[in-house]
Amino acid sequence: MSLSEKINNMPKYTKIGFFAPLIALSAIAIAILLSPGFDWFDNALSDLGHYTRTDLGPYKLIGAIVFNGGLIVTAILMLLFTIWFLKWTKDSATKIGLIPLAISLIFLIGIGVFSENFGELHYWVSVGFFLTFPFSMWAIGIGWLRFSTLRWFSVISLILPFISLYLWGDYMLGTPIWQNVAIPEIVTALSAIVWLWTINMMKYQGKLEMLGEASESAE
Repeated sequence: MSLSEKINNMPKYTKIGFFAPLIALSAIAIAILLSPGFDWFDNALSDLGHYTRTDLGPYKLIGAIVFNGGLIVTAILMLLFTIWFLKWTKDSATKIGLIPLAISLIFLIGIGVFSENFGELHYWVSVGFFLTFPFSMWAIGIGWLRFSTLRWFSVISLILPFISLYLWGDYMLGTPIWQNVAIPEIVTALSAIVWLWTINMMKYQGKLEMLGEASESAE
């Protein structure tokens, strides 16, 4: 079976889980192309969503619309994916772990809706997103430790957020390498996307069937 046939045969929400993050990544890439003044070491990713800044390039308004729109669409689709997963799983620990993920996606919608133009409100929804997502990783990691086939993923889930925390801590303490938060932001975003893609892939391959069973006994 070809790749295109496999994609066509995927369940709807599996497709959403794989392709929704690509919308955000594409929106970021397009916004950067439309903002030649953007610098990974001197800017925040949210600067791409500012509607009226003139220092990043002449097409800033278009870039901001693409950037904010991409975040909103991705967050809504991934929220639908999360709700679907919540309904599918019968495992209480998994449900608990998905709650902060759903909250973080609501904050991500807020980042797109309340762009940098909204000042402090944008700051708080951004902080909310980056603070809540790691707790989903940690909760899932702890909850899935009891399954021998998922233990490798549990360990990754427990460790992965600390990479982002290190970068954010380095930024907060002051670093000679970058002056703004674009690097910590993209590392956090990519780690979250890879984490979600892995969960979706395991679900698609039937490796999470124990989570859909009423019994919560370890394998």
